[in-house]
Amino acid sequence: MSDKKELYIVDDSADHRFLVQSIFTKFLPEYPVRFFTGGEDLYNFLILQSGDDYNGNYPGLIVLDLRMPLFNGYELLKLLRKTPDNKHIQWKTLPIIIMTGDETPQDVTLCYQAGANSFLTKPIEFQDLRTTLETICHYWLDFNRLPSAKEAEKINDTTII
Repeated sequence: MSDKKELYIVDDSADHRFLVQSIFTKFLPEYPVRFFTGGEDLYNFLILQSGDDYNGNYPGLIVLDLRMPLFNGYELLKLLRKTPDNKHIQWKTLPIIIMTGDETPQDVTLCYQAGANSFLTKPIEFQDLRTTLETICHYWLDFNRLPSAKEAEKINDTTII
């Protein structure tokens, strides 16, 4: 198991997944990325991951498409935020970004209220998508700091002095 956290991308569009995979392969190979075709696909994998015998990488960031059949990004976001923490993942603080091709002001508000860390519109142009993905990876995976699961177990309601 590597210490490097993976980026999980959940999107039902095969074309979008292919385009994003191309960007990671060519321009961002240092970031491990795993693709899921929908919310149920991700959630089934997370159940597998919660087993004691799993020894692969864990997510450092999840990017959810908002508009997906069966289990949309908003529903998955709410479910993830309610998932109990375990020794590997703190679901309440794991960064989750909603990225969608179209949105309403209500979508933005509901997603933030449900626990989204960011809400982005999918760029249409290749170069804009590349820049967005580079920025997301640099900020959330390189610069952002999250509490460790071990430390979070020790600290409940401590005030920073």
